[in-house]
Amino acid sequence: MSVDFLALISVALLSSFTHCYAMCSGLNLAFLRLNAKEKSPLLLSLTYHSFRILAYIFLGLVFSSFGNMISHFSQSLLFFTLGVFMVLLGLAMFVRGNFLAFFERNFIFHFLREKMLKKFHFKGYKNAMFLGFLNGFVPCGLVYFYLALSMSQKNLFYSALIMFVFGLFTLPALLFLNFFSRFLNEKLGKIYLYLAYGIIIIYGVYYLYLALKFSR
Repeated sequence: MSVDFLALISVALLSSFTHCYAMCSGLNLAFLRLNAKEKSPLLLSLTYHSFRILAYIFLGLVFSSFGNMISHFSQSLLFFTLGVFMVLLGLAMFVRGNFLAFFERNFIFHFLREKMLKKFHFKGYKNAMFLGFLNGFVPCGLVYFYLALSMSQKNLFYSALIMFVFGLFTLPALLFLNFFSRFLNEKLGKIYLYLAYGIIIIYGVYYLYLALKFSR
């Protein structure tokens, strides 16, 4: 099915300066502090985030394959499930309630940041690749939204492209988080987030419409 990539870019950009900053910056900042003497910190960060994006693409392909298996039996059931999930996810992100907290619990990455990074002192480009890829698996409502979109795609290329777009357009905020995120979070943070979450809910309603359409 077709995807409005302008809407996907908007969600990624609008939410990256607040939600993504809150979810992904901890591990990233801890790693950068360990590599404070690195001669090319920007190149190190690009390496880190390139492998984060690779993890998203990998997950997109896996979820798309799973979605195709479900769609083979019932396309309307797949769209109904994704639609309900997106609406609930969007509403949960508005209120930041227990529903979202359950899916975004981050015990593994909290342990990694607080214990493993201090003990093993991850440094250099090989560790940037490892930790960046691992960062792609951080529990995050926005990642779930893009993975749900990937599941709806029959074409694996589009599934991979959806996840690439998400990763790419969260990159500016996470690369320059010390300046941009602080400024935009203070000035426009809530407005950006509400617009992004509103788009997620609209997508959910659209998928429910598709489920009704394919069930006839």
